[in-house]
Amino acid sequence: MELPSNSDLLASLKNARIKPRIIRELRYVPSEILHPESRDFLAIMNKSHSEGVLLFEDLFYPFSLTKKAASSTGRTDGIICDLCATWQRGNNAARIAFAKGDRRSVSYLVCADLDCSLHVRDMTPESKLSRVQLREHVAPDGRIERLHTNLSRLLQ
Repeated sequence: MELPSNSDLLASLKNARIKPRIIRELRYVPSEILHPESRDFLAIMNKSHSEGVLLFEDLFYPFSLTKKAASSTGRTDGIICDLCATWQRGNNAARIAFAKGDRRSVSYLVCADLDCSLHVRDMTPESKLSRVQLREHVAPDGRIERLHTNLSRLLQ
């Protein structure tokens, strides 16, 4: 993925009609993004990592992100990410919500770091653990294709 410059990003966000409050709070530092060439989408979040915009196929999708709460036993259960199908421990699990108009929103379980592009390419320790936990034997190309399919389906 080609990372946009700060000025290009700002102009694109204004054209995409993203709320000014969200634009003001976003923290975007291109030099801090690891492996930009391996990214299928880009999640740009605010300082508290609670809101942001997701850039996928030149479109922006505002979202809110909530860490998964602990159960009554004090443990946070692991999840399988709805985007990349990577198994994540409870402390790296979150719920992402996208506004769907008419005051409705749709939420999904995701990796809290939103590094799904790196997980499907086996570039993270979480991805290696996930392949063992799920006993999945899908090649990286298949996982990348599944990520694109899931993103397209969930963001419609």
